[in-house]
Amino acid sequence: MQIVSLAALTILDAGPAGQARACIEAGFTHAGLRLNPLLPTDQAVAGDPAKEAEVVDLMAASGLQLLEIGVFPVTAQMNLEALRPVLALSQRLGGKFIVCPIEDPDAARRADTFARLCDLAAAYDLGALVEFNPYSGCRSLGEAVALATSVKRSNAALVLDALHLSRSGGHPRDLGVVDPALLQLVHFCDAPPFQADGRSAEELRRESRTARLLPGEGGLWLEELLEALPRLIPISIEAPSARHAHLPAAERAKLALETTRGFLKKIGRV
Repeated sequence: MQIVSLAALTILDAGPAGQARACIEAGFTHAGLRLNPLLPTDQAVAGDPAKEAEVVDLMAASGLQLLEIGVFPVTAQMNLEALRPVLALSQRLGGKFIVCPIEDPDAARRADTFARLCDLAAAYDLGALVEFNPYSGCRSLGEAVALATSVKRSNAALVLDALHLSRSGGHPRDLGVVDPALLQLVHFCDAPPFQADGRSAEELRRESRTARLLPGEGGLWLEELLEALPRLIPISIEAPSARHAHLPAAERAKLALETTRGFLKKIGRV
């Protein structure tokens, strides 16, 4: 059975407990949680006994499973030891993957950092997934594959984001030369077709965080993408949209699940 989960970015403002609660109310079996704060508005949970207990109890009582944990940017000054409380909580919750965007443009240094991050994640039974995007230090599928394979760690792999693949000039056909074992998770959304229109990094970042479409609402090659990926790769819906920001988190989660299920049914995947 193919897992359909909800990425935290879709309902980021809800915070970890709110993200879990919204996924439960919407009917998801799996969820992604932002447990490692990145933005000033992100809520810190790890290290706070009351907040940790709230999330643990919610997920234990409902049976909701933790698929991915965000977000762990690989930077030149990354403090790996500071991540232990978040990784310990992720393990306690039964998490499977940490998501690692790459911010360090130095290829050798980021490979060394990512290798050490993989080792640390492995100590907590977690996979470490490289996420490329066109406004980061790792801008393409090819660069992400090179990084994940160079570290020679069994828990190193990729998360493939449909929007980032498109906006980096990539296409599902490019996956034909990628080892399927590296393809562990797909961030699923839709968008207008790619155009080489010279948008700035900030414009691409803004689209990624506030203007994604739900599957079937845009013009990406999503059916072709799923055909190119391993058959049962977990699907994580990552579709934050300013159009839906006024809705409660649970309603956004339900809309994401119902729309994605409808799209998958239409193309014969459910």
